[in-house]
Parts: sequence; structure tokens; C-alpha cells
Amino acid sequence: MLKIFLAEDEVVVRETIKRMIPWEELGFELVGEAADGEMALPLLIRQQPDLLITDIKMPFMDGLTLARLAKKEIPGLKVVILSGYDDFNYAKQAIGIGVEDYLLKPITKNALIERLSEIRSRYEHEKTQKEYYEKFQREMQAYEKNSSRDFFEALVGGSMDMMEVYKRAEKLGLDIVAEAYNVLIFTMNCDEDFSGQRDEYSSWEAESLELLENFFAGHSSAMLFRSNIFSYGVLLKGQRETIEENTRACVDEIRKILSRQDGRREWFLAVGQSVERLSQIQKSYHTASRAFSQRYLYDENILYYDEMETMEHPGGQAETEDNAYLQKVDVNALNPAILQKFLSNGLQEETENFVKDYFYAIGQEPMESLVFRNYVILNVRFSVISFIKGLGCDTNEMESADTEEVLAESGKNMESAIAYAKKMISQAIEIRDQNSGNKNRSILKTAVDFIDSHYMEEDISLNTVANVANVSSNHFSALFSQNMGQTFIEYLTTLRMNKAKELLRCTGMRSSEIAGEIGYKDAHYFSYLFKKTQGMTPSDYRKAREDKA
Repeated sequence: MLKIFLAEDEVVVRETIKRMIPWEELGFELVGEAADGEMALPLLIRQQPDLLITDIKMPFMDGLTLARLAKKEIPGLKVVILSGYDDFNYAKQAIGIGVEDYLLKPITKNALIERLSEIRSRYEHEKTQKEYYEKFQREMQAYEKNSSRDFFEALVGGSMDMMEVYKRAEKLGLDIVAEAYNVLIFTMNCDEDFSGQRDEYSSWEAESLELLENFFAGHSSAMLFRSNIFSYGVLLKGQRETIEENTRACVDEIRKILSRQDGRREWFLAVGQSVERLSQIQKSYHTASRAFSQRYLYDENILYYDEMETMEHPGGQAETEDNAYLQKVDVNALNPAILQKFLSNGLQEETENFVKDYFYAIGQEPMESLVFRNYVILNVRFSVISFIKGLGCDTNEMESADTEEVLAESGKNMESAIAYAKKMISQAIEIRDQNSGNKNRSILKTAVDFIDSHYMEEDISLNTVANVANVSSNHFSALFSQNMGQTFIEYLTTLRMNKAKELLRCTGMRSSEIAGEIGYKDAHYFSYLFKKTQGMTPSDYRKAREDKA
């Protein structure tokens, strides 16, 4: 429905217009009326109509003044001027303020209906064009976001030489030139579950991500990247003397966003060491990752790598009195939930650091007690077996190992205990990831099969496909890009563009017909997207193929 407001000082004329137009039948809704411009303006602002029909001559405030003020308040407002004066100056002024039409009184019913119908058609066309443009902008942002993530992964992974780094950064529009750098890694929920038990983001997380993206979009010294399905990386830059200040300011902003509501949230932020060369960024990322791996043991939400205690790992020592050592145990570190959380959420590459940190968090002196060391080993063993059973996986091989033999071998000293725990937890994560991977492959197969057979439907969306795959849209979006190497939009667009190229090569269909065939209602939008992704227009592509033939 196109919402219409009527401003006319002559009661008879106003009532006649109201009665002679079948508003709803023609797709219009008359949302308000006023006898002069002064009364009309506040009502217009409140009602936010799509079209204003106003007399040009009214007391207190004339129609041209009303139109000018109303369009400032409602930028998309369309205006039709009614006038009994056939005066060119009025028409010229009306055109100058962007009036849609200028009609002379007395106007007939059919003439007014014809003009209103034309305006409605133009309005609907413009609305459709705007929606498609906004959709295109969103799709292009998805392309850029995925490309930026790939760049960040390659940068911190050291898989590019410096020349390639700068070339790719320039192509992505990223200014990475600075005297010093630092890396942050954070997660909005430390309960991210790679075992397949968690499959959605809360509304708090979705809102937090939007606030974070808005903050980083306007930040000249920090860039936000997706790190994996549930964590994010930040590349900070600055001068040598300002990098620490920039780091603290960024940390404070992230803290402000993630702690804006009462109640503890399971978010965690790790801060790496700053470096003075982009070629050393791997070191900064490594230190941030090292701090990030302590999120299962650390009670606070933020950990700077520089604040981590230096851990010494001495060899075995002679056994002493158990009771004296037991008094020094950190009972918080023995909380079974710590092991369960890492088994559910930890990454394989974090296992070694986690196990060392876990043992030394319990206390080095207590672990010198053989009895206590055996207790910790058994706790790890039974926690792992219980976790794997919870996944519905077979544990016969693990359980078949003789407990006494396990203790005799792994209980020799601190190092052997750590080695055993690392082996057990690593095996559990491997089983977990394989189990989760099977589930993810099933989800992705369902999704891809649906996309491949419904890509030509205009209303296909990430939400639609996520519903078919029976997971939340947020989880599906991250899962798809992580496993497919491209976003949902990239996959769908590539599929559509490949089909378009096939139709351009093999048929005589017009561009507008091809657009409809592959799911685009608007031919202009299709042509624009084709050129953006293929480097040429559909007609140029067809001509190039014909010339080759």
C-alpha cells in the first residue's frame, strides 16, 4: 500500500477527492488530511507517508513551502501539487523542489487516478531498484569480508612473501603500512562447541558482532578479521611509541562492547606482543594464540601475553611427604569442568599448551607426589573416556588399556604424566572433530544439494537454506564459509553466473530472460553483478564467445 496524505484548505474539494478515489482498490491508503500546511507538517512527520497531495494556495503555509519542508523531513516523499492557477512560475518552483506532478484544478477523477497510478508504478520500480542495490551491497560486502579473512590467515600463517602481502592488501583496500603491529584474538563465547552440540549464536552475540563491526569500520588503526567459526582476530597498527596505547584503547572498546550487560558472559580476549615489522606478525599472532589457549584456565576475560607467568618445567624429583604437597594444590584447577570444556571446545593445535598449563596450574610441587600425580592422570583418563562416550563413539580400545600399566608408565614423573595426558586429549579431539565433521558434512551436503536445485528461485536466502539444513543461520554462515572456502553468497552467485554464461553461449535468450532464469528479477541488477564478478557485461561476454567461434 502506498500511503497518501492530503492537504487542501477547501473542505468541498478535500471531501470530493477523498470520496472519488477508490484508494484501497488501487493500492493506496489515505493516512491523514489537513486544512493548511502548518497543520499538515507535524502530521506528515508522524505519519511518514509515501505521497503528499497538496493544494498550492493555503492559509498559514502554502503548498510549495509545505512540500519543501516535508521533503527535508521525509527524503523519499513524493509530492503532487493541485492548483487552480495556470501559472508557469508556480510550476517552475514546484519542479525546483522535486515535486512529482503539477495538476490544474478542476481535475477529473480519471485524470487523478491515471496520475496516481503512474506515480505508484514509478514508486514500486524505484523501491525494487533500491532493494536490489542494497542486496548487491550486502553481497559485495560478503565477498570482501571473506577475502579479508583469507588475507589475514595467510598473513599470520606466513604463507605470503612481503611483496604479495602488500599487493593483496592494496587490492582489498587495506592500509597495512605502519611502524609497529600487534594481534588480538577474541571469542564472544568460550563455550563454542566443536563437538556439534552448539549450533547457534545468541541475540547478544549477534548484537555484539554488529557493534564490533561498526567500531572497526570507523577505526583507522585496527582491522577485524574472522579467525575461525567462533573466534576473531584483530590486526593493530601504529607508530612504535603509540602501538601499546592503540592496543589498550582497542582492548577497552572491545571490553566495553562485550561487557555492556550485567551478568557474566563467557567472552575472552587475548593480547599478543607487539612487533616492529610486518614480517614479524607471525610472532605477534603466536603470542596472542598462546594467551588465547589459556582461556580454559584463566578466570578473567582479558589476558595479555606479557602478563602470563613464566613457567618452568623441571624434571622429576624425589618423592616427599604427600600431605605437605597436597596443601599447595590449586583446587580450582582440578575442577572437572575445565577438562570437559577443553575437550568440547579446544583446538588440536592448542592441546600441548593446554596440557602443560593445566598441570602447572594445579601446582608443580603437588605434582611431585606420586600418589597425587596418579590421581590427576586417572582424572584425565576417565574424563576423556566419559567425553568420548558422550559423543556416542567407541571407547573399547582406550578402556582396554590396563590401568596399572598406564600409571606405571605415565606416573614416572611430571613429563611422562604430561605426555600421557597430551596423547589422551589429542586422541579425544581427533575423534570429536571426526564426529563433528561427519555431522557438518551431512549439513553441508543437504545445504549444497538444496542450493544446486533451487538457485533459480529469487527468494532463496541463507536463512532458507539454514532452515532446510536444520541449523541456525549464524552457525550455518560460519560453517559454510569455513568448510567451503567461500561464503554462501559467493557460492550462490558463482553458481548463477556459471549458468548465465552457459545460457549466453548456448542460447539466443536476451539478458533480461537469462536474469529471470537464474533467479534475478531485475535485469539491470543481473548485468551489474555479472560485470562485477566476470569483468565484462553479458553482451560483451556473448560477443567475445561469438568472435572466438
